[in-house]
Amino acid sequence: MRAVWAILLLMPGAAYSAPATTPVSVAQLQQWLDLEHGKPDGKVASQLSRLELTERPSAVQLAQWMAEFPGKRSRNALIQLADASAFFNLPQADIPPDAAPNPERQHQLLAETAEYVKKTLTRFPNFYATRQTTHFEDTLPHQYFEPIATTSSGRGGSRSMGTAGMSVSETDYQPLHRTTVYSAVVQYRDGVELRMIGKERSLQETGLTTSGEFGPILYIVLKDALSSDITWSHWEQGSAGPNAVFRYTVPQANSHFAVELQQVKGTQQVSPAYHGEIAVDPVDGTILRVTVIADLAPPYQSAAADILVEYAAVTIGAQVYVCPVHGVAFSKMPALTRGEMSTSLLQTQMNDVSFKDYHLFRGDARILPSSAAAGNAASATTNPPVNP
Repeated sequence: MRAVWAILLLMPGAAYSAPATTPVSVAQLQQWLDLEHGKPDGKVASQLSRLELTERPSAVQLAQWMAEFPGKRSRNALIQLADASAFFNLPQADIPPDAAPNPERQHQLLAETAEYVKKTLTRFPNFYATRQTTHFEDTLPHQYFEPIATTSSGRGGSRSMGTAGMSVSETDYQPLHRTTVYSAVVQYRDGVELRMIGKERSLQETGLTTSGEFGPILYIVLKDALSSDITWSHWEQGSAGPNAVFRYTVPQANSHFAVELQQVKGTQQVSPAYHGEIAVDPVDGTILRVTVIADLAPPYQSAAADILVEYAAVTIGAQVYVCPVHGVAFSKMPALTRGEMSTSLLQTQMNDVSFKDYHLFRGDARILPSSAAAGNAASATTNPPVNP
């Protein structure tokens, strides 16, 4: 008889062809969705997985699509489409035609934004919130090497006779798809964002992660941008009115943005050049959206490490604060192949993050008069606790 055992390897430079996707604009996707109303959830989701947006849908547009297609699989597919396009431009039709503010007003607005960021870290009370992450990734093809061992039977039972040959099979490439959803608690105490606590922390620490959404990312990006190149871009319609959008570029020499690249043993931290957008409330300079797009140097120029954070008013206790409510992290990083990192074989990962359930973090204490304290002590002595 024969026994078969297999070794799973990811071959370097393994040739594979990803399923073709159809690029569509926001308007084209809207036309397609108009024709899909009433069709089964799974069929709609399957069709959406074959599309790729070339523009970023507005929050209003995405909310409309989610309401029109409430099925779980369709909603996940729409989130994946929107997040993958989160770093693209809005459709031109969604950009208000209002004239740009004059240079003096632009300078004043940036000064107000800098003042806002300076005070942000000291405005927050001690609090905790739930961070829910939906993780997406693609699956690279793997090759299975299957040595076929031969055995023979005798008086003493079966004994190995060696190998009869080697067969090779390969798994198919799977495009970006949802793999897991997990939640964790993030604490902000005395101006410091603490490590997250949750059942899935080990998964989060080994996969795609971000930190600094509660202030540090704003401080770093604005400080680097103001010392580099930041210019007016356009107006953008927000939930409460038009937002002012600035575009910035930071060279590597001025960069304080950290990216950790996975290595065979551990990680390598680099501070690459990067660029992105900052959307602010023109009334008071409050930052409402920030994007960070890394410009990685060779040999990682084909890799990606991009972050989006959106902020909105949140009530904590009896006060209203502007806090992160949604984020996207997108990466393409070298895959491990035969014990080496391949710069030509990249795996895509993406996190859709929501922040919710904000609560004040505080403890309660009681001060007892000496007579009450003595009575409590006596009660504890005469009635000691019983251990089960």
